[in-house]
Amino acid sequence: MLNEFVYAVTDGARYKLSDECPIARQRDMFYEHEKHKERVLYSKHYWRSLYANKVFKSEYYVDKHMERKHADKIPPGANVCLAEYCDVLQCDRHSAYARDEKKTFPWCDRKHMADTRRACNNLLTQCFPEQHTNAKAERLNAYFSKYYCDQMTCDNVGGVFKLMSAHHETPGVGYYMSLAFVLTGLFTYYACVYTWSSGKHVSSDLKRTRSLSRRTMWIDLLPRGVAKRWLGVRHARKKYS
Repeated sequence: MLNEFVYAVTDGARYKLSDECPIARQRDMFYEHEKHKERVLYSKHYWRSLYANKVFKSEYYVDKHMERKHADKIPPGANVCLAEYCDVLQCDRHSAYARDEKKTFPWCDRKHMADTRRACNNLLTQCFPEQHTNAKAERLNAYFSKYYCDQMTCDNVGGVFKLMSAHHETPGVGYYMSLAFVLTGLFTYYACVYTWSSGKHVSSDLKRTRSLSRRTMWIDLLPRGVAKRWLGVRHARKKYS
């Protein structure tokens, strides 16, 4: 959920989550382990530890291997277990959303959702402090508050991820102007290269034609029989055919 809906937005806005933010990458105690494991290509079950290059028959076993053999790889400041924030991150709902499952959830406790909404806003305050000196933090706080935390109600929580996917923060005008400038520069560069290479090819053909013309001009002054004797029957046939 964080990769898809939080980090994607903060990275796009070039905003680095500080150490005060509990969901920052550097605070996640399992982030380093997650970066160093991968699913074996063309396999549904097998996983590989990139630390030891060992293959395990499931993700569960590679996780146990990480805990036993590579606990020292966890940085000292990584002290947050993200599972503690599953109420705010809506882990179960996101799991169903990612698998495109039409899963129904039990009845909703409105008091619990109010507590979740409050915890969500507290998390935003830690991750995106509303300071007048940091416009990005204010803008991101408002964005996540509107499209995520405010949706933590029994009526709206079911569609929160569909809403988030439709309201990802878009790049600013400066981004599109830079992109247009780069594309224009590339187009101009390749147009110049194409024109230069085409001109060089035509010039080479003209030089070859002129050289050939100079070499064969005197042949026209010779009688046909003499041309055959001097240049050979094959060349003369090609010349006069």
